[in-house]
Amino acid sequence: MNLTVYLLRDVVSDLDQLQRKEGYRELKPSEALPFPCVAWVQANRPTPPKWTPWLETAFSVGALHLKNQSNSFVLFLKVDKRIFAITFGHGLGAIERSLIEPDFGLRVTLNEVDPGALDMVDTRRVDRVSRQRRTHLNAGRGVGEFDISTELDWFQKVSGRPLSTELTKKMVGADSLKLSMQCTVAELGEHCRTFLKQYRKRQYKKHFGFIDHLRPLKSRDPLLPLLEEALVGLLTAGSHEGLAVAFPEMPNEQILTWSLSQGHRLKEFEDFDIAQVFAFLDAHPEVPRVPQKIWVRGYNSEGEQLTAKDNLHLYLVAQVEHQGATYMLSLGQWFRVDTDYIAKVRRQVRALPDITAKLQLPKWSPAFKKEGQYNQHVGQTKNWLVLDAKPFYPESHTGKMEVCDLLSPNRDFIHVKDMKDSATLSHLFGQGSVSAMVFRSESAHADKVREHFHDHYGRANDFERMKGVPRVVYAIATSRQGSLADTLFFFSVVNLLEHVKTVQMAGFNVALCRIERESPAP
Repeated sequence: MNLTVYLLRDVVSDLDQLQRKEGYRELKPSEALPFPCVAWVQANRPTPPKWTPWLETAFSVGALHLKNQSNSFVLFLKVDKRIFAITFGHGLGAIERSLIEPDFGLRVTLNEVDPGALDMVDTRRVDRVSRQRRTHLNAGRGVGEFDISTELDWFQKVSGRPLSTELTKKMVGADSLKLSMQCTVAELGEHCRTFLKQYRKRQYKKHFGFIDHLRPLKSRDPLLPLLEEALVGLLTAGSHEGLAVAFPEMPNEQILTWSLSQGHRLKEFEDFDIAQVFAFLDAHPEVPRVPQKIWVRGYNSEGEQLTAKDNLHLYLVAQVEHQGATYMLSLGQWFRVDTDYIAKVRRQVRALPDITAKLQLPKWSPAFKKEGQYNQHVGQTKNWLVLDAKPFYPESHTGKMEVCDLLSPNRDFIHVKDMKDSATLSHLFGQGSVSAMVFRSESAHADKVREHFHDHYGRANDFERMKGVPRVVYAIATSRQGSLADTLFFFSVVNLLEHVKTVQMAGFNVALCRIERESPAP
Protein backbone atom coordinates (compact mmCIF):
# COMPACT_ATOMS: atom_id res chain seq x y z
CA MET A 1 0.00 0.00 0.00
CA ASN A 2 1.21 3.51 -0.85
CA LEU A 3 1.06 5.61 2.29
CA THR A 4 1.35 9.35 2.85
CA VAL A 5 1.98 10.10 6.53
CA TYR A 6 1.94 13.45 8.33
CA LEU A 7 2.81 14.26 11.92
CA LEU A 8 0.81 17.03 13.58
CA ARG A 9 2.43 19.63 15.81
CA ASP A 10 2.50 18.83 19.48
CA VAL A 11 -0.06 21.58 20.13
CA VAL A 12 -2.57 18.92 19.06
CA SER A 13 -2.55 16.34 21.83
CA ASP A 14 -6.06 14.86 21.53
CA LEU A 15 -8.21 13.76 18.65
CA ASP A 16 -11.16 15.81 19.89
CA GLN A 17 -9.17 19.00 19.14
CA LEU A 18 -9.56 18.32 15.43
CA GLN A 19 -12.33 20.17 13.62
CA ARG A 20 -13.89 18.35 10.72
CA LYS A 21 -14.02 20.41 7.54
CA GLU A 22 -17.20 21.00 5.60
CA GLY A 23 -17.97 18.24 3.11
CA TYR A 24 -16.36 15.49 5.18
CA ARG A 25 -18.19 13.01 7.36
CA GLU A 26 -16.84 10.81 10.07
CA LEU A 27 -16.45 7.11 9.33
CA LYS A 28 -16.36 4.62 12.20
CA PRO A 29 -14.07 1.57 11.96
CA SER A 30 -15.93 -1.67 11.24
CA GLU A 31 -14.05 -3.30 14.12
CA ALA A 32 -12.02 -2.00 17.03
CA LEU A 33 -8.48 -0.86 16.19
CA PRO A 34 -5.52 -1.06 18.60
CA PHE A 35 -5.11 2.73 18.72
CA PRO A 36 -7.37 5.77 19.20
CA CYS A 37 -8.38 7.15 15.83
CA VAL A 38 -10.77 9.35 13.85
CA ALA A 39 -11.49 8.89 10.14
CA TRP A 40 -13.05 11.43 7.79
CA VAL A 41 -14.19 10.76 4.25
CA GLN A 42 -15.48 12.84 1.37
CA ALA A 43 -16.91 10.51 -1.24
CA ASN A 44 -17.50 11.07 -4.94
CA ARG A 45 -17.35 14.86 -5.00
CA PRO A 46 -18.25 15.68 -8.63
CA THR A 47 -16.77 18.83 -10.13
CA PRO A 48 -16.83 19.96 -13.79
CA PRO A 49 -13.42 19.99 -15.51
CA LYS A 50 -11.92 23.46 -15.60
CA TRP A 51 -11.29 23.19 -19.32
CA THR A 52 -14.94 22.71 -20.34
CA PRO A 53 -15.85 26.44 -20.57
CA TRP A 54 -12.95 27.03 -22.96
CA LEU A 55 -13.82 24.04 -25.16
CA GLU A 56 -17.48 25.02 -25.13
CA THR A 57 -16.65 27.86 -27.54
CA ALA A 58 -15.93 25.26 -30.23
CA PHE A 59 -17.51 21.97 -29.07
CA SER A 60 -20.84 21.07 -27.52
CA VAL A 61 -19.31 19.54 -24.43
CA GLY A 62 -21.79 21.09 -21.99
CA ALA A 63 -24.51 18.67 -22.95
CA LEU A 64 -22.27 15.79 -21.92
CA HIS A 65 -22.32 16.94 -18.27
CA LEU A 66 -18.72 15.94 -17.80
CA LYS A 67 -17.64 15.55 -14.20
CA ASN A 68 -14.42 14.73 -12.43
CA GLN A 69 -14.95 12.41 -9.49
CA SER A 70 -12.67 12.66 -6.46
CA ASN A 71 -12.59 10.83 -3.15
CA SER A 72 -10.77 11.96 -0.05
CA PHE A 73 -9.92 10.10 3.13
CA VAL A 74 -7.85 10.98 6.16
CA LEU A 75 -7.16 8.79 9.19
CA PHE A 76 -5.99 10.53 12.37
CA LEU A 77 -4.45 8.23 14.96
CA LYS A 78 -2.85 8.85 18.34
CA VAL A 79 0.44 7.13 19.10
CA ASP A 80 2.73 7.91 22.03
CA LYS A 81 0.93 11.19 22.76
CA ARG A 82 1.35 12.43 19.17
CA ILE A 83 -1.26 12.67 16.43
CA PHE A 84 -0.54 11.28 12.95
CA ALA A 85 -2.56 11.79 9.80
CA ILE A 86 -2.55 9.32 6.92
CA THR A 87 -4.14 10.68 3.76
CA PHE A 88 -5.58 9.14 0.60
CA GLY A 89 -6.83 10.93 -2.49
CA HIS A 90 -7.25 14.62 -1.63
CA GLY A 91 -7.31 13.97 2.10
CA LEU A 92 -4.64 16.58 2.76
CA GLY A 93 -7.32 19.20 2.16
CA ALA A 94 -9.03 18.08 5.37
CA ILE A 95 -6.02 18.98 7.53
CA GLU A 96 -5.44 22.47 8.88
CA ARG A 97 -2.04 23.22 7.31
CA SER A 98 -0.75 25.19 10.30
CA LEU A 99 -1.03 22.00 12.39
CA ILE A 100 1.38 19.97 10.23
CA GLU A 101 4.87 19.39 11.65
CA PRO A 102 7.32 20.91 9.12
CA ASP A 103 9.92 18.56 7.62
CA PHE A 104 8.67 15.46 9.45
CA GLY A 105 9.09 13.26 6.37
CA LEU A 106 12.37 14.93 5.44
CA ARG A 107 13.88 14.13 8.85
CA VAL A 108 12.66 10.53 8.80
CA THR A 109 14.03 9.98 5.30
CA LEU A 110 17.43 11.54 5.99
CA ASN A 111 17.76 9.55 9.21
CA GLU A 112 17.04 6.27 7.45
CA VAL A 113 18.27 6.70 3.88
CA ASP A 114 21.56 5.34 2.61
CA PRO A 115 23.57 8.60 2.21
CA GLY A 116 24.99 7.27 -1.04
CA ALA A 117 21.62 6.21 -2.48
CA LEU A 118 19.69 9.45 -3.04
CA ASP A 119 17.88 9.63 -6.38
CA MET A 120 15.89 12.89 -6.17
CA VAL A 121 16.35 16.23 -4.41
CA ASP A 122 14.13 19.31 -4.51
CA THR A 123 15.96 22.51 -3.54
CA ARG A 124 15.41 26.22 -3.51
CA ARG A 125 18.15 28.80 -3.29
CA VAL A 126 17.72 31.64 -0.82
CA ASP A 127 19.43 34.60 -2.43
CA ARG A 128 18.71 37.65 -4.57
CA VAL A 129 17.62 35.28 -7.35
CA SER A 130 15.30 32.43 -6.51
CA ARG A 131 16.20 29.08 -7.99
CA GLN A 132 13.92 26.13 -7.46
CA ARG A 133 15.15 22.88 -8.87
CA ARG A 134 14.31 19.20 -8.89
CA THR A 135 17.25 16.95 -9.69
CA HIS A 136 16.79 13.29 -10.60
CA LEU A 137 19.64 10.82 -10.93
CA ASN A 138 19.22 7.52 -12.71
CA ALA A 139 21.10 5.78 -9.92
CA GLY A 140 21.47 6.46 -6.21
CA ARG A 141 24.27 8.86 -5.37
CA GLY A 142 25.55 11.01 -2.50
CA VAL A 143 24.46 14.60 -2.03
CA GLY A 144 27.70 15.84 -3.61
CA GLU A 145 26.58 14.48 -6.99
CA PHE A 146 23.56 16.80 -7.15
CA ASP A 147 25.54 19.99 -7.89
CA ILE A 148 23.93 22.00 -5.11
CA SER A 149 25.31 24.34 -2.48
CA THR A 150 24.62 23.07 1.01
CA GLU A 151 25.30 26.61 2.25
CA LEU A 152 22.81 28.45 0.01
CA ASP A 153 20.24 25.82 -0.99
CA TRP A 154 17.66 24.37 1.36
CA PHE A 155 16.16 20.95 0.90
CA GLN A 156 12.40 20.74 0.33
CA LYS A 157 12.12 17.07 -0.59
CA VAL A 158 14.43 14.05 -0.81
CA SER A 159 13.97 10.48 -1.96
CA GLY A 160 16.24 7.48 -1.79
CA ARG A 161 16.78 3.89 -0.72
CA PRO A 162 16.84 3.27 3.04
CA LEU A 163 19.74 1.44 4.63
CA SER A 164 17.29 -1.26 5.67
CA THR A 165 14.81 -2.34 3.01
CA GLU A 166 12.88 -4.63 5.32
CA LEU A 167 10.02 -2.14 5.65
CA THR A 168 10.20 -0.37 2.29
CA LYS A 169 12.56 -0.04 -0.66
CA LYS A 170 12.15 3.71 -1.07
CA MET A 171 11.33 6.73 1.09
CA VAL A 172 10.25 10.18 -0.06
CA GLY A 173 10.40 12.86 2.60
CA ALA A 174 9.19 16.46 2.81
CA ASP A 175 6.56 17.58 5.30
CA SER A 176 5.01 14.20 4.59
CA LEU A 177 6.60 10.78 4.50
CA LYS A 178 5.69 8.73 1.45
CA LEU A 179 6.47 5.05 1.15
CA SER A 180 5.09 1.80 -0.19
CA MET A 181 4.82 -1.04 2.30
CA GLN A 182 2.92 -4.19 3.12
CA CYS A 183 0.76 -3.71 6.20
CA THR A 184 -2.80 -3.83 7.52
CA VAL A 185 -4.73 -0.88 8.92
CA ALA A 186 -4.44 -2.41 12.39
CA GLU A 187 -0.62 -2.33 12.07
CA LEU A 188 -0.48 1.39 11.31
CA GLY A 189 -0.12 2.30 14.98
CA GLU A 190 3.10 0.33 15.38
CA HIS A 191 4.47 1.71 12.13
CA CYS A 192 3.72 5.29 13.22
CA ARG A 193 5.52 4.55 16.48
CA THR A 194 8.51 3.50 14.38
CA PHE A 195 8.26 6.66 12.25
CA LEU A 196 8.20 8.80 15.41
CA LYS A 197 11.37 7.13 16.69
CA GLN A 198 13.01 7.66 13.31
CA TYR A 199 11.96 11.32 13.32
CA ARG A 200 13.52 11.89 16.74
CA LYS A 201 16.87 10.37 15.78
CA ARG A 202 19.84 12.62 15.02
CA GLN A 203 21.54 10.32 12.55
CA TYR A 204 20.88 12.81 9.75
CA LYS A 205 23.36 15.28 11.28
CA LYS A 206 26.29 13.07 10.24
CA HIS A 207 25.69 13.50 6.50
CA PHE A 208 22.90 16.07 6.22
CA GLY A 209 23.36 18.40 9.18
CA PHE A 210 23.22 21.40 6.85
CA ILE A 211 19.41 21.09 6.64
CA ASP A 212 19.25 22.78 10.05
CA HIS A 213 21.03 25.91 8.79
CA LEU A 214 18.04 27.57 7.18
CA ARG A 215 14.51 26.29 7.46
CA PRO A 216 11.44 27.96 5.91
CA LEU A 217 8.48 28.72 8.11
CA LYS A 218 5.22 27.33 6.84
CA SER A 219 2.49 29.62 5.54
CA ARG A 220 0.46 29.37 8.74
CA ASP A 221 3.24 29.26 11.29
CA PRO A 222 2.13 31.11 14.43
CA LEU A 223 5.40 33.10 14.40
CA LEU A 224 4.61 34.75 11.07
CA PRO A 225 2.32 37.50 12.43
CA LEU A 226 5.03 38.45 14.95
CA LEU A 227 7.72 38.55 12.26
CA GLU A 228 5.51 40.57 9.93
CA GLU A 229 4.86 43.00 12.78
CA ALA A 230 8.61 43.33 13.29
CA LEU A 231 9.03 43.95 9.55
CA VAL A 232 6.48 46.75 9.67
CA GLY A 233 8.40 48.14 12.64
CA LEU A 234 11.63 48.22 10.62
CA LEU A 235 9.87 50.06 7.79
CA THR A 236 8.29 52.51 10.20
CA ALA A 237 11.62 53.19 11.92
CA GLY A 238 13.40 53.65 8.58
CA SER A 239 15.97 51.00 9.50
CA HIS A 240 18.82 50.57 7.04
CA GLU A 241 20.44 48.02 9.36
CA GLY A 242 17.79 45.30 9.28
CA LEU A 243 16.39 45.87 5.79
CA ALA A 244 17.63 45.68 2.24
CA VAL A 245 16.21 45.28 -1.25
CA ALA A 246 16.95 42.24 -3.40
CA PHE A 247 15.46 41.66 -6.83
CA PRO A 248 13.28 38.57 -7.30
CA GLU A 249 15.10 38.09 -10.61
CA MET A 250 17.97 39.77 -12.39
CA PRO A 251 16.72 43.22 -13.42
CA ASN A 252 16.42 43.91 -17.13
CA GLU A 253 19.28 46.16 -18.22
CA GLN A 254 16.76 48.24 -20.20
CA ILE A 255 15.03 49.34 -17.00
CA LEU A 256 15.74 53.04 -16.51
CA THR A 257 13.14 53.98 -13.93
CA TRP A 258 11.39 52.30 -11.03
CA SER A 259 8.14 53.21 -9.37
CA LEU A 260 6.63 52.53 -5.97
CA SER A 261 2.91 52.98 -5.60
CA GLN A 262 0.00 52.46 -3.25
CA GLY A 263 -3.41 53.38 -4.56
CA HIS A 264 -3.11 56.70 -6.39
CA ARG A 265 0.17 57.54 -4.63
CA LEU A 266 3.21 57.02 -6.86
CA LYS A 267 6.87 57.99 -6.84
CA GLU A 268 9.49 57.25 -9.52
CA PHE A 269 13.23 56.65 -9.07
CA GLU A 270 16.25 56.10 -11.31
CA ASP A 271 17.59 53.43 -8.94
CA PHE A 272 15.81 51.08 -6.60
CA ASP A 273 17.17 50.19 -3.19
CA ILE A 274 16.05 50.53 0.41
CA ALA A 275 16.75 54.29 0.34
CA GLN A 276 14.09 54.70 -2.35
CA VAL A 277 11.62 52.68 -0.28
CA PHE A 278 12.07 55.06 2.64
CA ALA A 279 11.90 58.06 0.31
CA PHE A 280 8.50 56.87 -0.92
CA LEU A 281 7.24 56.29 2.61
CA ASP A 282 8.53 59.69 3.76
CA ALA A 283 6.79 61.37 0.83
CA HIS A 284 3.53 59.63 1.71
CA PRO A 285 3.35 59.29 5.50
CA GLU A 286 -0.31 58.31 5.25
CA VAL A 287 0.60 55.07 3.43
CA PRO A 288 0.39 52.02 5.76
CA ARG A 289 3.82 50.44 6.28
CA VAL A 290 2.49 47.12 4.99
CA PRO A 291 4.79 45.88 2.19
CA GLN A 292 2.15 43.57 0.71
CA LYS A 293 0.14 46.68 -0.23
CA ILE A 294 2.96 48.61 -1.92
CA TRP A 295 3.65 47.81 -5.57
CA VAL A 296 6.96 47.83 -7.45
CA ARG A 297 7.35 48.30 -11.22
CA GLY A 298 10.28 48.87 -13.59
CA TYR A 299 10.06 50.79 -16.89
CA ASN A 300 12.21 51.34 -19.98
CA SER A 301 12.88 54.66 -21.71
CA GLU A 302 9.56 54.40 -23.58
CA GLY A 303 7.61 54.03 -20.37
CA GLU A 304 6.91 50.37 -21.06
CA GLN A 305 6.62 48.21 -17.93
CA LEU A 306 9.30 45.52 -17.99
CA THR A 307 8.64 43.88 -14.63
CA ALA A 308 5.73 41.94 -13.25
CA LYS A 309 3.46 43.80 -10.85
CA ASP A 310 4.90 42.52 -7.57
CA ASN A 311 4.46 43.84 -4.09
CA LEU A 312 7.32 45.21 -2.03
CA HIS A 313 7.25 42.20 0.29
CA LEU A 314 8.79 40.10 -2.50
CA TYR A 315 11.72 42.53 -2.84
CA LEU A 316 12.61 42.96 0.81
CA VAL A 317 15.42 41.17 2.63
CA ALA A 318 15.12 41.47 6.38
CA GLN A 319 16.77 40.09 9.46
CA VAL A 320 14.76 39.89 12.68
CA GLU A 321 15.81 38.64 16.10
CA HIS A 322 13.05 37.04 18.15
CA GLN A 323 13.44 35.22 21.47
CA GLY A 324 17.10 34.45 20.83
CA ALA A 325 16.58 33.19 17.28
CA THR A 326 17.41 34.83 13.95
CA TYR A 327 14.86 34.96 11.16
CA MET A 328 15.43 36.06 7.58
CA LEU A 329 12.96 37.27 4.96
CA SER A 330 13.80 36.62 1.32
CA LEU A 331 11.52 36.41 -1.73
CA GLY A 332 8.49 36.79 0.52
CA GLN A 333 9.46 33.74 2.61
CA TRP A 334 10.55 33.73 6.25
CA PHE A 335 13.39 31.44 7.34
CA ARG A 336 14.81 30.51 10.71
CA VAL A 337 18.62 30.63 10.79
CA ASP A 338 20.54 28.32 13.08
CA THR A 339 22.54 30.39 15.60
CA ASP A 340 25.54 28.02 15.55
CA TYR A 341 25.56 28.26 11.78
CA ILE A 342 25.63 32.06 11.93
CA ALA A 343 28.60 31.97 14.30
CA LYS A 344 30.41 29.44 12.11
CA VAL A 345 30.14 31.38 8.84
CA ARG A 346 31.17 34.64 10.48
CA ARG A 347 34.25 32.89 11.93
CA GLN A 348 35.12 31.71 8.44
CA VAL A 349 34.92 35.25 7.11
CA ARG A 350 37.08 36.53 9.99
CA ALA A 351 39.72 34.04 8.86
CA LEU A 352 40.04 35.90 5.53
CA PRO A 353 42.84 38.51 5.47
CA ASP A 354 41.57 42.04 6.14
CA ILE A 355 43.97 44.42 4.41
CA THR A 356 42.12 47.65 5.23
CA ALA A 357 45.11 49.10 7.04
CA LYS A 358 47.54 48.01 4.33
CA LEU A 359 45.65 49.45 1.34
CA GLN A 360 44.50 52.62 3.14
CA LEU A 361 41.83 53.40 0.59
CA PRO A 362 40.40 56.94 0.77
CA LYS A 363 37.11 57.57 2.51
CA TRP A 364 33.93 57.43 0.45
CA SER A 365 32.56 60.95 0.86
CA PRO A 366 29.01 62.06 0.01
CA ALA A 367 30.53 63.89 -2.97
CA PHE A 368 30.90 60.56 -4.75
CA LYS A 369 27.42 60.01 -6.15
CA LYS A 370 28.54 57.10 -8.31
CA GLU A 371 30.92 54.21 -7.75
CA GLY A 372 32.91 55.24 -10.82
CA GLN A 373 33.68 58.63 -9.30
CA TYR A 374 35.19 56.97 -6.27
CA ASN A 375 37.26 54.59 -8.40
CA GLN A 376 38.63 57.45 -10.48
CA HIS A 377 39.52 59.30 -7.27
CA VAL A 378 41.44 56.30 -5.93
CA GLY A 379 43.20 55.81 -9.27
CA GLN A 380 44.36 59.44 -9.31
CA THR A 381 45.33 59.47 -5.63
CA LYS A 382 47.35 56.26 -5.72
CA ASN A 383 48.25 56.16 -9.41
CA TRP A 384 46.58 52.78 -9.74
CA LEU A 385 45.20 51.25 -12.92
CA VAL A 386 41.46 51.94 -13.18
CA LEU A 387 39.59 49.23 -15.09
CA ASP A 388 36.12 50.23 -13.87
CA ALA A 389 33.65 50.32 -16.76
CA LYS A 390 36.36 49.13 -19.17
CA PRO A 391 34.77 46.19 -20.99
CA PHE A 392 36.62 43.01 -21.89
CA TYR A 393 35.16 40.41 -24.21
CA PRO A 394 36.68 37.00 -23.43
CA GLU A 395 35.59 34.20 -25.73
CA SER A 396 34.50 31.97 -22.85
CA HIS A 397 32.18 34.63 -21.43
CA THR A 398 28.85 35.69 -22.90
CA GLY A 399 28.95 39.42 -23.52
CA LYS A 400 31.24 41.90 -21.84
CA MET A 401 32.74 41.62 -18.38
CA GLU A 402 34.75 43.81 -16.04
CA VAL A 403 38.08 42.46 -14.85
CA CYS A 404 37.96 44.60 -11.69
CA ASP A 405 37.54 48.22 -10.68
CA LEU A 406 41.14 48.84 -9.67
CA LEU A 407 44.30 46.83 -10.36
CA SER A 408 47.09 47.67 -7.92
CA PRO A 409 50.84 47.40 -8.69
CA ASN A 410 50.89 44.36 -6.36
CA ARG A 411 48.36 42.54 -8.58
CA ASP A 412 45.41 43.15 -6.30
CA PHE A 413 42.27 42.81 -8.42
CA ILE A 414 40.12 45.20 -6.36
CA HIS A 415 36.34 45.07 -6.73
CA VAL A 416 34.56 48.04 -5.14
CA LYS A 417 30.97 48.41 -4.02
CA ASP A 418 28.95 50.55 -1.64
CA MET A 419 27.21 48.26 0.86
CA LYS A 420 23.67 49.26 0.00
CA ASP A 421 22.05 45.85 0.19
CA SER A 422 22.69 42.14 -0.22
CA ALA A 423 21.91 42.23 -3.94
CA THR A 424 24.67 44.77 -4.54
CA LEU A 425 27.16 42.64 -2.63
CA SER A 426 26.06 39.47 -4.41
CA HIS A 427 26.92 41.19 -7.68
CA LEU A 428 30.29 42.24 -6.25
CA PHE A 429 31.23 38.74 -5.11
CA GLY A 430 30.11 37.21 -8.40
CA GLN A 431 32.13 39.76 -10.35
CA GLY A 432 35.27 38.77 -8.49
CA SER A 433 34.85 35.02 -8.88
CA VAL A 434 33.91 35.19 -12.57
CA SER A 435 36.86 37.46 -13.32
CA ALA A 436 39.27 35.11 -11.56
CA MET A 437 37.97 32.00 -13.31
CA VAL A 438 38.08 33.59 -16.77
CA PHE A 439 41.57 34.95 -16.15
CA ARG A 440 42.85 31.46 -15.33
CA SER A 441 40.95 29.59 -18.02
CA GLU A 442 41.48 31.86 -21.03
CA SER A 443 45.07 32.76 -21.80
CA ALA A 444 44.23 35.35 -24.49
CA HIS A 445 42.09 37.27 -22.03
CA ALA A 446 44.80 37.07 -19.35
CA ASP A 447 47.34 38.41 -21.85
CA LYS A 448 45.15 41.48 -22.48
CA VAL A 449 44.90 42.14 -18.75
CA ARG A 450 48.68 41.84 -18.37
CA GLU A 451 49.11 44.22 -21.33
CA HIS A 452 47.00 46.87 -19.57
CA PHE A 453 48.97 46.25 -16.39
CA HIS A 454 52.36 46.73 -18.10
CA ASP A 455 51.16 49.77 -20.10
CA HIS A 456 50.29 51.48 -16.83
CA TYR A 457 53.06 50.31 -14.48
CA GLY A 458 55.83 49.58 -16.97
CA ARG A 459 57.79 46.41 -17.59
CA ALA A 460 59.77 46.88 -14.40
CA ASN A 461 56.74 45.50 -12.62
CA ASP A 462 56.57 42.21 -14.49
CA PHE A 463 53.21 40.65 -13.77
CA GLU A 464 54.41 37.06 -13.96
CA ARG A 465 57.70 37.47 -12.12
CA MET A 466 56.22 38.94 -8.96
CA LYS A 467 56.28 36.77 -5.86
CA GLY A 468 53.16 34.99 -4.72
CA VAL A 469 49.87 34.82 -6.58
CA PRO A 470 47.41 37.54 -7.62
CA ARG A 471 44.72 38.46 -5.14
CA VAL A 472 41.03 39.30 -5.43
CA VAL A 473 40.14 42.06 -2.98
CA TYR A 474 36.56 42.85 -2.10
CA ALA A 475 36.57 46.53 -1.05
CA ILE A 476 33.25 47.44 0.57
CA ALA A 477 32.16 50.92 1.59
CA THR A 478 30.08 51.12 4.75
CA SER A 479 29.34 53.45 7.62
CA ARG A 480 28.80 50.49 9.94
CA GLN A 481 31.44 50.32 12.62
CA GLY A 482 33.40 47.11 13.08
CA SER A 483 35.00 44.57 10.80
CA LEU A 484 33.29 43.46 7.62
CA ALA A 485 33.05 39.93 9.00
CA ASP A 486 30.74 41.22 11.72
CA THR A 487 28.79 43.85 9.80
CA LEU A 488 28.01 42.25 6.43
CA PHE A 489 24.43 41.17 5.82
CA PHE A 490 23.98 37.52 6.75
CA PHE A 491 23.06 36.45 3.20
CA SER A 492 26.12 38.32 1.98
CA VAL A 493 28.40 36.45 4.39
CA VAL A 494 27.19 33.07 3.12
CA ASN A 495 27.38 34.19 -0.49
CA LEU A 496 30.89 35.55 0.01
CA LEU A 497 32.15 32.20 1.30
CA GLU A 498 30.76 30.42 -1.76
CA HIS A 499 32.56 32.82 -4.11
CA VAL A 500 35.77 32.62 -2.08
CA LYS A 501 35.91 28.91 -2.89
CA THR A 502 35.61 29.68 -6.60
CA VAL A 503 38.28 32.39 -6.50
CA GLN A 504 40.70 30.11 -4.67
CA MET A 505 40.05 27.30 -7.16
CA ALA A 506 41.15 29.75 -9.87
CA GLY A 507 44.50 30.14 -8.10
CA PHE A 508 43.90 33.56 -6.53
CA ASN A 509 44.13 34.61 -2.93
CA VAL A 510 41.22 36.52 -1.39
CA ALA A 511 41.17 39.50 0.98
CA LEU A 512 38.69 42.04 2.34
CA CYS A 513 39.06 45.79 2.66
CA ARG A 514 36.70 48.14 4.47
CA ILE A 515 36.13 51.61 2.99
CA GLU A 516 34.89 54.21 5.46
CA ARG A 517 31.74 55.76 4.05
CA GLU A 518 31.08 59.21 5.46
CA SER A 519 27.49 60.12 6.22
CA PRO A 520 26.09 63.21 4.51
CA ALA A 521 25.92 66.35 6.61
CA PRO A 522 22.53 66.89 8.29
